[in-house]
Amino acid sequence: MKRITYAGGSIVTGDAVTAALLDFATHLDPGAGSLTVDIPVRETNGATTTHTFLFGPASQFEVADAENLPTGDEGELFPVPVFPTSRPVAVTEPSPAAETGAEDFNRAILDIDGGLGQGATT
Repeated sequence: MKRITYAGGSIVTGDAVTAALLDFATHLDPGAGSLTVDIPVRETNGATTTHTFLFGPASQFEVADAENLPTGDEGELFPVPVFPTSRPVAVTEPSPAAETGAEDFNRAILDIDGGLGQGATT
């Protein structure tokens, strides 16, 4: 089992759920906005309940092994949820026009930076 720590606290869930959650979070399309997913969680009293998590471009959490917890059939206690579909992040090559625009921008910035020292007194 794993303990997932996030801004609002921490939860304990199964290893397979945690692996699926990390895979989902790392493949979120930054343009997709926020998405929710329901995951099974072990409560402090030992019961398994469902929590809804909100994921967005700024989601951050930490995963560690959960210690001193009773063991059981994780697959039965913590079934891996169905995650919402998020388009994978597409990596594309810049167009020639974009490359030319970027070069023009960089030259303009260099011109500005070079002109900042003119007329200064020391």
